Amino acid sequence: MANYGQNLGKEVKQFGSAWLKTWQASGEVGPGTDARASRLSKKQDKAMGQFFGAALQGRRYDDKTGKQIKAKKK
Repeated sequence: MANYGQNLGKEVKQFGSAWLKTWQASGEVGPGTDARASRLSKKQDKAMGQFFGAALQGRRYDDKTGKQIKAKKK
């Protein structure tokens, strides 16, 4: 149960960070800001999906690649 909580906490932190960066970018003005906001929005959506995957299904994701870590077969 402790591993589930740690994993969930990690995903909440990553989603919060992605949300904050997207929110900050939405108020910026200048060249290239629309493309940056779009990229950050996609990262936010991915982080939200990973959060729900961790919360509802107990999935784990690699921090660097964002890919699901499969359980080792016995």
